[in-house]
Amino acid sequence: MRNLLQLILRYSNFLLLVGLEVVAFILVVRGNRYQYVAASGAANGVVASVQLVCDNIVSYFRLRSDNAQLLEENAQLHADILTLQNSLEQTTQVTDSTDVPYTFADRDYTFIPARVIAYRTDRHHNYLTLNKGARDGLTPDMGVIGKDGIVGVVQSVSSHFAVVAPVIHEGLYISSMFRKNGYLATLHWHMPDTRSAALEDVARHVDVEVGDTIVTSGMSAIFPADLPVGIVSEVSLGEGDSYYDIGVTLATDFRSLRHVHVLQYTHRAELDSITNR
Repeated sequence: MRNLLQLILRYSNFLLLVGLEVVAFILVVRGNRYQYVAASGAANGVVASVQLVCDNIVSYFRLRSDNAQLLEENAQLHADILTLQNSLEQTTQVTDSTDVPYTFADRDYTFIPARVIAYRTDRHHNYLTLNKGARDGLTPDMGVIGKDGIVGVVQSVSSHFAVVAPVIHEGLYISSMFRKNGYLATLHWHMPDTRSAALEDVARHVDVEVGDTIVTSGMSAIFPADLPVGIVSEVSLGEGDSYYDIGVTLATDFRSLRHVHVLQYTHRAELDSITNR
């Protein structure tokens, strides 16, 4: 307190001058309409600028919760779209009493939003780490998709995290098909290009062209059918070859991947039980 009093006494003349100027300014503004209007406009501009800065700061710190809400809404939209597709398949499917094909129209998926918190794309066995784990309902062998197409398959989980083997993993084989004719094939990745993979087991009698769309086949509980896999980028066939050499540009860019959805198949336990039996 003593130091404060000494400081005030030392600068008393300056503080008195500032105080008198403030009083004079207030008297001038209140006593003259033009100065009052001008001062009010300037004050409003300053207040508006301060409010804008504060609003931007608050909005920045709310981005995490807003993104989480958007991911939840996207998950619900994915589920709604799949439900509509399944209903359409069931409505248009022609069956009889002796031959009822098994399709993904009978399967039920939910979508769990997650964020990629770590990844490696320069190895033979690449991986992604997600910020969701067993407590969020994740288990091994769940499919993972992004906004552009399939991402990979969950390999292992802990309580709070999950490790995903992406499509760019040499140990992963994806059951795929041509969208135009439903011909089945296998997608397999080899180093080093993270944007392309090979499509295997396509016989020479199949009509294959650059630009053909490759989607998931739906032949497992990991992915439903018709999810984007990639686009055929190159095709070659030797004179004596029985199968094509086909390159596919992958739908997902793994170097810019940040948000994903994990596919949870509702009847997975029942399917695994009867399959293992």
